Amino acid sequence: MDQVKVLKPKRDGVVFKMGNAQSMKVLYPEMGAKHITLNFGEHPPGAEFRQHVHESSEDVIICISGSGVIRSGETRVPFGAGDIVYVPAGVVHGTINTGCEPLVMFSCLAPPDLRLYSGEKDRD
Repeated sequence: MDQVKVLKPKRDGVVFKMGNAQSMKVLYPEMGAKHITLNFGEHPPGAEFRQHVHESSEDVIICISGSGVIRSGETRVPFGAGDIVYVPAGVVHGTINTGCEPLVMFSCLAPPDLRLYSGEKDRD
């Protein structure tokens, strides 16, 4: 990808699952992004994006609408529309939609963690 590109998550995204939540990778290495990935999630009430760790990647989650908790082990911290969640590399984390409407989020990882998309991180 050596030119400017406009992406639409619901049109251009590629589906992947974690726990019982379905997300879409929108910007990722297979399309030419070398240093960052961008994911889009629109999770229904009760959906959980399973806890996992990015050993070498920082994660930034931007909540567009809805509400939920970021879970890190047994710790749960609420967040909602307009909030930005920062997860340092090596920290366990996952999200749960605790609201009654879809939880809509974007997540950026730098550098990319390709094991997120392979299903390897979606195991106990």
